Amino acid sequence: MAEINLLPVEERAHEQFLLLSKRLSIASIVLLVFTAVFTLATLVLFTSLVSARSDLVTKVEENSSKINELKASEELITVVQEKASAADKLLTARINHKTIFESLSQLIPQGVYFSDIRFSGDKVSISGKAKSYADVAGLASSFLSDEGRKLFSGVSVDSLSSDETGVFVFAITAQLSNLTK
Repeated sequence: MAEINLLPVEERAHEQFLLLSKRLSIASIVLLVFTAVFTLATLVLFTSLVSARSDLVTKVEENSSKINELKASEELITVVQEKASAADKLLTARINHKTIFESLSQLIPQGVYFSDIRFSGDKVSISGKAKSYADVAGLASSFLSDEGRKLFSGVSVDSLSSDETGVFVFAITAQLSNLTK
């Protein structure tokens, strides 16, 4: 069946305008609600990100202060470690003079005495006097004995002379053995 339109054309245009206006108002309200929700979601996200950033900055500052505190300790530990290493090297390179003198006192024959003993690194230079040539020979043979080799290696008599009173002056050099350290 055909539609009969009894409304005037102006009234019909006005109704279409009102319908279009109503649709536009609904679309505007939906767009406004969508924009408000999107803005609110953006604001919440921004606030949470700012809070997270603030927490991270606080943690970075705390960790930086801990690092600065630990730097001083690390530097102190490094210095102490270097000093301990140097002290350890000195202790391992140190010559135990007490052991040398105790063992040496048992090796020296009667009639021999030392006027000078010098230690330089692993070498020892001994100068002294003896009553006879046999006493110097006895000293050299005691240095070359098993007990003497515990103290010295590479023993050499550098000089041996006698003065007008018959006293023999000698100079001996030797390498310290590893057992004396």
